[in-house]
Amino acid sequence: MDQERKPTNTILIPTGAFIMGTDIEAFYGTALANSEHAKLDEAPMHIRYLDAYLIEQYPVTNAEYAVFVQETDHPSPPHWKNGKFAPEDADLPVIHVSWYDSNAYAQWAGKRLPTEAEWEKACRGPDGRIYPWGNIFVSDESESTEALPETSEILTAHLTAIGVRPAIVSPYGVGEAVGNVWEWTADWYQLYTDSKRPKNGRSLDDKHKTLRGGSWLEVRDGTAKRYFRCANRLHAPPDYTAGNIGFRCVRDAPSGQVASVHVPIEPLADYVKQRKLANLHLLQKRTEKNGLKDILLAAFLIGGGVYSIVEKPELVLGGVTAGIIGVGFLCSAGVNFWRRWCAVKRAKQVASENSLLSH
Repeated sequence: MDQERKPTNTILIPTGAFIMGTDIEAFYGTALANSEHAKLDEAPMHIRYLDAYLIEQYPVTNAEYAVFVQETDHPSPPHWKNGKFAPEDADLPVIHVSWYDSNAYAQWAGKRLPTEAEWEKACRGPDGRIYPWGNIFVSDESESTEALPETSEILTAHLTAIGVRPAIVSPYGVGEAVGNVWEWTADWYQLYTDSKRPKNGRSLDDKHKTLRGGSWLEVRDGTAKRYFRCANRLHAPPDYTAGNIGFRCVRDAPSGQVASVHVPIEPLADYVKQRKLANLHLLQKRTEKNGLKDILLAAFLIGGGVYSIVEKPELVLGGVTAGIIGVGFLCSAGVNFWRRWCAVKRAKQVASENSLLSH
């Protein structure tokens, strides 16, 4: 297809490294603020290095997809009436498209779907931020003095025309990365290379494709804070379609094009290493404190229970109950000290690692 017939704005993502994924404790909970809503398939936080590429500024719209349908006789999305979208929906992201539909469009346009790494870098920037706009979700005067004034531009519980919400633009200038539609990527859903999560057949047998982004539906459901994170991953069969799933395309940067920004590997890898160590040390302190508190509570309850049973027969039921609760706190103390031991062990491993680079 002639590129001039489809004047979609593209953004150059420069050659260089970036922070991908999220560190999360394998057992319950986490001590890390940026991992509050993380899932195990996002771990570990690591460094990726990518060559320069061009990514479309916005998801593919109905108007753009209609040209593809007309020229190729590809089936139109099922919600279009008589194979055509409503005129007022021209600038809305196209939805109800499967991975196969999206990939066919990308090939027709002389482009391709982005890899997960390409999508996350374009959305997240090189600094490992939680959301495209920064580390704070949306304005909440009761919790933060760094509130965003454009909250209404982020939280829209409906499909929105592209280009009207500058508050959600990424550090590289990529728009609508979250909050409008989930976006298909080129990759099959897989665990990251050194993930400790148990492998399951569905995720490793080339059954599901990975989706990135977060959509208007999460705003309506009240789960946007979890799903709008740049590192969040979702997956679905490639023939799946929904009213909150679309896509955007990428292509390799033209030969000889020089990127204006280059992020070197070594300083970023060292930064990530120090962050990992700081997080693990924080976890050690918190689990030790919680473990000691649980031991004191267990001693008080078990001691009080024994005293009641021996000295106050009329309080035997209360004494048994207190003893049982005390044993529960004792088990909790054991878990906390086990978590501390794991954090110490992991900190030693991180300190001895020479590189966190992943290609």
